[in-house]
Amino acid sequence: MNQTLPIDDFLAQKFSTIIDVRSPKEYEHSHIPNAINFPVLNDEEFQQIGTLYKKDSFNAKILGASFVCKNISHHLLNLKHQITPARPFGIYCARGGMRSNSFGIVLKNIGYRVVVLKGGYKSYRTEVTQTLQDKPNHNFITLIGPTGSGKSEIIHASDDSLDIEGIARHLGSSFGGIYGMQPSVKMFQNLLFERLKSLTNSPFVLVEGESKKLGNLILPSPLYQAYHNAPKILILSPLEQRIQRIVAQYGKISQDFFKNSMQKIAPFMKKQFWQEAQEAFLRRDLQKVAEILLVEYYDKVYKKESFKSVIYYQNATQVIEEIKAFAKEFYKIKE
Repeated sequence: MNQTLPIDDFLAQKFSTIIDVRSPKEYEHSHIPNAINFPVLNDEEFQQIGTLYKKDSFNAKILGASFVCKNISHHLLNLKHQITPARPFGIYCARGGMRSNSFGIVLKNIGYRVVVLKGGYKSYRTEVTQTLQDKPNHNFITLIGPTGSGKSEIIHASDDSLDIEGIARHLGSSFGGIYGMQPSVKMFQNLLFERLKSLTNSPFVLVEGESKKLGNLILPSPLYQAYHNAPKILILSPLEQRIQRIVAQYGKISQDFFKNSMQKIAPFMKKQFWQEAQEAFLRRDLQKVAEILLVEYYDKVYKKESFKSVIYYQNATQVIEEIKAFAKEFYKIKE
């Protein structure tokens, strides 16, 4: 028999390796972050078994078992290069049934230390959704400030930060979709859950004051409310530095992407400046494009908020040290 653990105990193990044995399509849609996919049924086989099972469950099980045996034999040769028998690892399927247990039994008999997730991925998703429905118990510090002021650089430079833009693969603005396809809603939630869990013992957590919607994704309300009600620090930078950041971040966008994004903001810009930005982009004067968009669009639509402190950006290290001093005082953090 395989060793099985419920979701709380499974996550507490902090496995260095977790294997997802679901089909590639299931895995691609969403999975436990950092899990690797060794499907015991490919997409076509999974669909075929599901269709047959509704008509003839017994023969579906026979066919399914034959597929599983074939695929497991293929995976074994690849698995030995990625997993050592010396350390336990987790394994899961959709509901903790035949797929994970079949693979688990074979691996256990070989000598691997296998732990199967009881209830499978479904139990993990239940844990994620229930957790994200509650207010996170973190000492958030929210960074606000004009576009290009360096907030994202600070988030990336800090070990105690929640990079919402990075997780959502979207920068939150009309030009925010530069990373291409976003994760599914479930995968977005999984990534938020795992990152928040990893920050449980952090004295404070830096987060950028994002809107609730980033592209096609919407933040869980308790998380959104938590960091919007947290103390805010205003980050300021000279216009020239802001321009340089915008050029560095958006300098490689395509003409079609730029054109589509400009259409979105057309109602909020004076026609003269909107046209000037278009012309500057065509002649690849990206400095001018950034200046126009910052001064004539972003700064004018920026919603001012109350804040507890102001930091003038020199470099990320300097800002983080000032934030640490603020957090220590505000949250009464002891050394």
